Amino acid sequence: MKTKKNLLDYVVAIIPARGGSKRLPKKNIYEFRGKPMIYWSILAANKSKIINDVFVTSDNKDILNIAHLYKSKTIKRPKNISDDKTFKMEAIKHAVLEVEKEKKPSLVISLQANSPEVSSLHLDKAIKHLIKFDLHEVISVDKNLVQNGAIRAMRYHTVFQEALSVHLGAIRTNITDIHTLSDIKSIEKKKEGING
Repeated sequence: MKTKKNLLDYVVAIIPARGGSKRLPKKNIYEFRGKPMIYWSILAANKSKIINDVFVTSDNKDILNIAHLYKSKTIKRPKNISDDKTFKMEAIKHAVLEVEKEKKPSLVISLQANSPEVSSLHLDKAIKHLIKFDLHEVISVDKNLVQNGAIRAMRYHTVFQEALSVHLGAIRTNITDIHTLSDIKSIEKKKEGING
């Protein structure tokens, strides 16, 4: 079993961001509060006290250019895992295999590009929860304890499992996944700000 120190050896955040969103065209770079949507996730990961590197994986040149502009490393995602039928974890697995060509991650944080309310505090909380309770992965859930998909913190080996781990934990967050203009309007009505 890895020690706490080993688990924190090389922590990476991976943000999958396809170019072909349907309900809200160009969703991942749609302007939200004066910045492209993906900016907020990159900012949160870069402000984390634990995450070492941030990677955006995409099939879209514009998304990759914007990610680079906001200080994320980039991974060109193959077309065969870039359509709307591809499970997010396929993109995460591909990205991890690319990352480990340089250095094998000890922890992998899957972070959605379309969850602009995410903060570095959420990310660090998920990682600390995983370590404190010796879990294999931690997911984010909403106020009703329903998985919201914004954050999934995983040990390296968990990335390649076919299903959720039996050693699974959760942290509660009040994060909205944006898929439509009405989702954006619902966030704008919230009192709390976007704090990265």
